[in-house]
Amino acid sequence: MGSGRTPPTCPRPRRGASIIEVLIAFVLLMVAIGGLLSTSNAIAKQVGGGRRQTVAAAVAQARLDSLSSLSCANLALAGVASATRTTKGIQESWLVTQGVSTATVRVTVTIPRQATPIVYTTMVACR
Repeated sequence: MGSGRTPPTCPRPRRGASIIEVLIAFVLLMVAIGGLLSTSNAIAKQVGGGRRQTVAAAVAQARLDSLSSLSCANLALAGVASATRTTKGIQESWLVTQGVSTATVRVTVTIPRQATPIVYTTMVACR
């Protein structure tokens, strides 16, 4: 019957993770965080560009409004017909071209760190 021997026992399963598993989880976490950081950087650039374009549009609109309020005779004056100014970091230049019964006002705004300037054009009726 009994030989005095105890039956062999299975080793207990270890609890916790091995160092390899922890390292793999850490690398995956760092890759995910890196992706999030690069995405947030791109979003910040887009928001900054949108803000600069909004300021540029406001500067151009103010210039168009101020020139549109002048009479055609005043628009033809040398200081008004064409000029260049920098307003709020936005370089603006404008050109007034006289027609028979209208004047064409063209405002070009150059935004820092943007390759192509934006051109706004309007027609002013001469009264």
